[in-house]
Amino acid sequence: MTKVQRRVQAVLAVGALGAAGMFLGGEGLAGIDFGPIGAALLYAALWVFVVHLAKHAGEIFPEEWSPAERQGWVALVFVALICVQVIIMLSALPGLGIDADRMSNSATRGLWIRIAMPMFGWIVISSMLTRQDSGTVRLDERDLRIAHSGSRFADGAMTLLIISLVVTLVALPEYSRTWLRPLIAANVLIALLITRALLENIYTVLRYRRERG
Repeated sequence: MTKVQRRVQAVLAVGALGAAGMFLGGEGLAGIDFGPIGAALLYAALWVFVVHLAKHAGEIFPEEWSPAERQGWVALVFVALICVQVIIMLSALPGLGIDADRMSNSATRGLWIRIAMPMFGWIVISSMLTRQDSGTVRLDERDLRIAHSGSRFADGAMTLLIISLVVTLVALPEYSRTWLRPLIAANVLIALLITRALLENIYTVLRYRRERG
């Protein structure tokens, strides 16, 4: 592992720590709310990663990785960040009472801005990788096979997840009164779509890793 790759791993570890702080939030040690601290760590790590990639794009990923595998890892990181934001929002909605039925409330306010930041970083990095890999074969037979397998896996996992949610709501009607309210249900549907993308990218990167091994 090169020095550049070790630095990138350290940056990603700081980002993961920040995401954990955002997710846990609340008053931690000495009454400190780690939510804003975690957000600052996360976004600082995100932009350091973007700048680092701009300077060392050819050294961050191993040479044997195909362009599709590199894009898969980038997508996994940023979809995971978006998923964290949506989970934080969903976890806050049930406790808002009647405010959860409003388009703008304390849980959703600013959400799209927080999602737009990793989306912008994702676009920038993907564009950098595309320029770097220009002139190479973008998708070979193995890439297409893995992409199709990842899509099928995500579809199957999403089907099982939806069935589990329906069974849970039927078995626990006290929860259905909360989660089936229109705006909350709409946010859950958006979260399911993001979860599907996350599952597909997790499968994709693991499949590449297994085939290389």
